[in-house]
Amino acid sequence: MNRCPNCAAELIPGAKFCHRCGDMVIERTKDCPACDEANPLASVFCHHCGFHFEGRKGVTKIYEPRYFLNFDSDNITEQVKALFFRSLRGRVEEELNPAFYSDYVERFYQSKFHDIYTIRAEQIAEEVSVCWERFGTEALPDIDQRIGNAFEGLLDYFIIQFCPDLNGVLLPSAILKYEHARPDKTDRWEMIRDFLDFDHEDEVFYFDFIAMPEPVITTACKQFLKAERHERVFFICDLSLKGNCREGFAMTNKGIYWRAPFDRAKHIAYTELRQVEKGKDWLTLNGHFFTANPSLNLKLYKLLKKLRSWQPAKAEVPA
Repeated sequence: MNRCPNCAAELIPGAKFCHRCGDMVIERTKDCPACDEANPLASVFCHHCGFHFEGRKGVTKIYEPRYFLNFDSDNITEQVKALFFRSLRGRVEEELNPAFYSDYVERFYQSKFHDIYTIRAEQIAEEVSVCWERFGTEALPDIDQRIGNAFEGLLDYFIIQFCPDLNGVLLPSAILKYEHARPDKTDRWEMIRDFLDFDHEDEVFYFDFIAMPEPVITTACKQFLKAERHERVFFICDLSLKGNCREGFAMTNKGIYWRAPFDRAKHIAYTELRQVEKGKDWLTLNGHFFTANPSLNLKLYKLLKKLRSWQPAKAEVPA
């Protein structure tokens, strides 16, 4: 809707003069370079998209929100609820079995989590609405982050506590206590134990390296575990068929080391962990193939995603 910059009357579309006061319209408006809508000449921000005329000249790219909300509507809470189901589908497709998505939705409505989420959705809607009212489109990145962080915690809680029989993998409830964990306040070895839940794994793990057979530890160090002298090795997992540790993986206080069959040894420091993706029966870490077993793959995937989230994003290099 365009209004006269002189008397604020609603203008007839395409009019060159205001029908109320006769003021010329075209000469007293300017087009927004971001959305092409007309604005009064004195505007500092675009009345339609929030573009800053004075401070951001030449910036034409509009932020595309990951979680789109219509803030002009009075049903923000219902929109947030709908976005949650989109995120639930994404989580099930990414980590679990997509064929069971309808079962997860049914469990959502049958369990107490439905009541928990109803309250939380209202809180999320209120938080993001306040951000929008205060900062407009400039708040969209912050709104995306708020919603994303909230959904991550809610999805973990729902899937781990209410859907253990659907998951196919026993996910330890101890994972939930790390939702708001900070790297400077977290014991990394304790977190690794909680995520990987060694007691419920059939693979061979070594924690006491003094008691570990010498030929086995020698082979592990030769094949993949090339840790620095100052590193603390938390565990070694033997994934070889013959029990000689020619293939396997290990984690230290600094990074992860591994060797897959018919492949070279790999090592990634946690500070250099930029990409963690889950395939059907494997992971890719910074583009490198990794696999253990379905249970370990999923738990390690969640652990490494948490460790990656603690790393600051790399600044983009100007073209």
